[in-house]
Amino acid sequence: MRVPFQRTINAVLAASALLAGWWAFRWAGLALAITVMAFWTILQFNRASRQLRNVADRPKGMVDSVVTLQSKLAHGMHMSDVLAISNSLGQRLNERGNDWLWRDSYGNQIVVTLRRGSVERWSATRTDGQYAVPAPAPAAARPAAAAPDTMRGVEHASVAAA
Repeated sequence: MRVPFQRTINAVLAASALLAGWWAFRWAGLALAITVMAFWTILQFNRASRQLRNVADRPKGMVDSVVTLQSKLAHGMHMSDVLAISNSLGQRLNERGNDWLWRDSYGNQIVVTLRRGSVERWSATRTDGQYAVPAPAPAAARPAAAAPDTMRGVEHASVAAA
C-alpha cells in the first residue's frame, strides 16, 4: 500500500536513521545505518526481480480468466500487485504505457489504465456465445451426478441439492 507522501516519508526515515546512528555510536552507528538501508534496498530489488522472473515464464498478455482478474482488481493497486494476481506481463497498448491489455483463452479481454503506477480504471470485454468451449469428456468417463452443465459456453459442475 502506498502512502500519499511516501518519498518524503522515506527520506525522513533515512535521515532519522542516519542521525540516530551518528548520535548513538558516531561513525560505527552511521556505518550501521547505511548498511541497513543498503540491505533493505537489496531486499526490495530481489523481490521485484523475482516477481518479474515469475511472470516472464507465462505468455505475454494471457491470463487464465479475465473475469477472475477483473474481480480482484481495485483502484489504487500498483502494477506489481496486478502482475501478482495476473501472473503475466500485459501487452502495452500505447506508447505512453498507461493502458495494458490481458486476454484469456475464451477471447475475453481486459484493459487496465494506470496513472502514476496505480490502477485508475479498467474495462473488460466479454465475448458472449462465442467461446472456444473445450471438448467434453466422454459420458462413460464422468460420473452421472457430476454431469457438466454449460452456461454461456463455460462448463461448470452442477450442484445437487442434498
